[in-house]
Amino acid sequence: MGELCTFMPSLTPMVDVRMSLDFKNEPLLVPYQTTIIGHTHKFLFDSENFLRECREKYGEPFSLYIFGSVITFTGIETSQDVLKNSDVFDFHAAIDKLFPINQILCRFKKFNSQEFLARAVYEQISGKISLYLPRIQKELLLGIEKYFGDCKKPKVFKNVSSILSGIIARPIASILFGEEAAEYEDLIESFSLAEKDLATLALVPPILSFIHHSLHRMLVVLPLKFGWNPLFRHRDVFVKHFRSVIEERVRQRKELGKEYIQKEDLLDFYLSDPHFKTDVVDDQYMDELFGQMYSIVFASINTTSKALAFALFDYAGRPEIWNEIYEEQLKIHNESNGNINKDEVHKMVKLDCFIKESFRHSTDIAQLMHIMTGDSFTFSNGATIPKGRDVWVYMKDTAFSEKYFGKTANEFQPKRHLTLYSNGKTIHSPATKINKSFINFGGGKHACPGRFFAVSEIKVIFHKLILKYKIRTESGKIEPAIIISALSFPPNSGLIFENRD
Repeated sequence: MGELCTFMPSLTPMVDVRMSLDFKNEPLLVPYQTTIIGHTHKFLFDSENFLRECREKYGEPFSLYIFGSVITFTGIETSQDVLKNSDVFDFHAAIDKLFPINQILCRFKKFNSQEFLARAVYEQISGKISLYLPRIQKELLLGIEKYFGDCKKPKVFKNVSSILSGIIARPIASILFGEEAAEYEDLIESFSLAEKDLATLALVPPILSFIHHSLHRMLVVLPLKFGWNPLFRHRDVFVKHFRSVIEERVRQRKELGKEYIQKEDLLDFYLSDPHFKTDVVDDQYMDELFGQMYSIVFASINTTSKALAFALFDYAGRPEIWNEIYEEQLKIHNESNGNINKDEVHKMVKLDCFIKESFRHSTDIAQLMHIMTGDSFTFSNGATIPKGRDVWVYMKDTAFSEKYFGKTANEFQPKRHLTLYSNGKTIHSPATKINKSFINFGGGKHACPGRFFAVSEIKVIFHKLILKYKIRTESGKIEPAIIISALSFPPNSGLIFENRD
């Protein structure tokens, strides 16, 4: 009980925030009627309409009182101020405040460098797409056959996101741990379930934040203090398969020295880094490697399967685009004899534009939360926020802005990412390109380092799926996203798969 008490915050009486804020130069705090509750109810249950109304009526940035905290929302003009000033806007601290994943992972890993993680992903995964493409295709085809299989007669598949997680887990396992890793079915299942275990915790509503903001964090991490951690079982699977592998690689490195031949997987990259070099593979070392590698597992499978599921639903509900995308993919398939390389992936221009438009339409309403860590910050339009202020990026304000996408901003038009010049030359804006009109992967120096790999993987699996199957929605209509607060999730309705042959 004493340990728990030391974790309890010092609580102060709840007050009406309208009586405690200095509005001088601060973004306008949108008026509300109910003390303590503030804007929480509207944000939870009607965030799309509510944020749009606030933006139209009060401009940007504006502030809301949600779950006991003042949160400033930036729009199309001021979001770039946040994304480009990572020295004072801390994304990882904001994530940890709502969903303390570091508290869950720190039970295993002690070395926690976001810069190292970003470099590892950018150089060793995104930077080696050409090397990994044959492996990716092989594992994706095996996964497609296992999960979708023969559809001579139309089959309805529910929980498409979960199925895609299992398919995507195969090439991820191969790239992280070596080609043989994709053969371990319990490891593939672990990859898929690990991201679900962590994602479930992320959706716990911060009700206790009405009392004090740190109480929500305490609630989420409380089970850890009593020995429960959702990742223990996944650690055991990792240790079972890779302890002997790691021991053998460490032994070979010590004996062969400079003559040791580096393995083409992320595990060997970690073993070669000074932070992780060792002569002794004990339980503590295995925990460290598990925490490091599963950080990447969670990020890669969760985001990629979600984006791919959205894209499949967008494709399945729009028969008017089927032929054009299919013909492009069939041409690339025939030219490559079914073994596509990096050049062929770059030729998937129409598919890339379609995927980017799907990204735009499936964007979260508000996300990319940050905490302002400087003494104060003044936005480009003159509004100033104090130290410690939570800032959320109102992403839909950018994604559906008429400033960037004209009067058709609300329409699904893949060709809007193509530019045709008078001389006949065509240039497209790829799904990996970040600019003021496209912030799905963040922005600035902390933009997602794995986006190049993720987009390539989505294109390859999409390529394989639509060549093998005709895919349509069960309802025959475009299925809407599921909205939970300000987050968007793929529909949970069925998709119908049918063999093309």
